[in-house]
Amino acid sequence: MGSGKAKSWVDPELLAVTSHGGVIIARIRARRGQASSEIVAAAEKFAADFGASAFRASVVSPSVASIRFTMLDALAATRTATLPQDRDLGTPLEPVEVGREDSGEPWRLSLVGKHTLVAGRSGSGKGSVLWGAVAPLGTWIVQDTVRVHGVDLKRGVEIAMGDGLMYRTAYQPEQAVEVLRDLLKIIDERAATMVGRSRLHHPRPGDPLHVLVIDELAALTAYADAGVKKEGNRLLAEILTQGRAMGVVVVAFVQDPKKETVPMRGLFTQTVALRLQSAEEVGMVLGAGMTDEAPAHRIPDDLRGAGYLVTEEGTVARVRAHFWPDSLIKATAARFPAAKRWMPPLEETSTEHHVISLKGVRDVAK
Repeated sequence: MGSGKAKSWVDPELLAVTSHGGVIIARIRARRGQASSEIVAAAEKFAADFGASAFRASVVSPSVASIRFTMLDALAATRTATLPQDRDLGTPLEPVEVGREDSGEPWRLSLVGKHTLVAGRSGSGKGSVLWGAVAPLGTWIVQDTVRVHGVDLKRGVEIAMGDGLMYRTAYQPEQAVEVLRDLLKIIDERAATMVGRSRLHHPRPGDPLHVLVIDELAALTAYADAGVKKEGNRLLAEILTQGRAMGVVVVAFVQDPKKETVPMRGLFTQTVALRLQSAEEVGMVLGAGMTDEAPAHRIPDDLRGAGYLVTEEGTVARVRAHFWPDSLIKATAARFPAAKRWMPPLEETSTEHHVISLKGVRDVAK
């Protein structure tokens, strides 16, 4: 028998450790014969050993993994939003501060040229994200640099709270379809003027960014009558594919992220996953392989408004939206009333007036 030295165990190599606020990021190279996915799979054990309050892990390459440990959770405490600031007329539209990241830095969401999908179970805090995206636009809404089209298919319970900020509202699927048709007309009109001149619309007073906010998207795309559902899905898909460059963007909210519910989810360019029911739902919302890097199914029930943002570039951030109480929403709507309000076409107004007049005649006859 030949003699030889026994091979010694080689540990994975710690390549780098960085920290920011209460967050520590470790980059680890797998040992020979090991894959980085095995390190990712063991990340929960590392987090437990180190006493981390939250963690997420990702594969950097076949041999390198990254684990992010949250030691001091800046998202643990609820933070209430504040009244938006005034801005000078013509101030360029900026990303809005929705909340904060787990590093403690502000979470700023860019809306220009981006469509946003927010998914979360009931009670996960979608309302905080909705008003965090809409209410800080107030200073630009009052200047007509932004017009918000509020579609609330939960009978207006959410959107009506800040009605003053809205250019237009719709609380029934049939009304939502009309809003979509009118926004597609805006896209067509702008395309005719922009072709050969500009590839991206730049919002300014009188030539605004149109923000379509849809609360409970599934009521239009899955649960509406067959004809309304078909037309709604068709129009929304056109807006999602053509609207970004033309200054028409969508911010949609949904509880059930199944493909049948949100068939066009791949057309949204940035996604926020609040508390979800399972790892499978995380994959539905954020894409395959995102369960470890953005474990939205592990968010505690009491951490309302917390979630994971995945941007168009694929970066991931753990975030939490500020809380918007009813009184603050109303105060913001009163302070920044929409510069323009949608008026129905003259023929609709005339028809409605005619019906009211006939009703009056019948009442008098009685």
